[in-house]
Amino acid sequence: MHTAVADTSIRSYDRMRASGELGRIQQEIMEAIGVWPRDYSLQEICKATGLAINTVSGRVNELRQKLGQLEQAPARPCKVTGRTIRPVRRPHPQGSLF
Repeated sequence: MHTAVADTSIRSYDRMRASGELGRIQQEIMEAIGVWPRDYSLQEICKATGLAINTVSGRVNELRQKLGQLEQAPARPCKVTGRTIRPVRRPHPQGSLF
């Protein structure tokens, strides 16, 4: 399914992606996560930011897979749902040294 997107929006998105800048929602998620070693489930991020799960899920996937800003942490119970999850966190600040 294709939707009509303004050319200016597409150019802005491409420019942000090429420059490595984080979008507003990505920045909000990164601020909520804080410094290493704190980790969060998607539901915990939703609760901390007030964003919808579909918004958080998409942005976290971008931050983890495309931008390398987040990594998966060891499994633990989610503080919101109680289910076992693989939370996300910032990589260790000296991770490249190990």
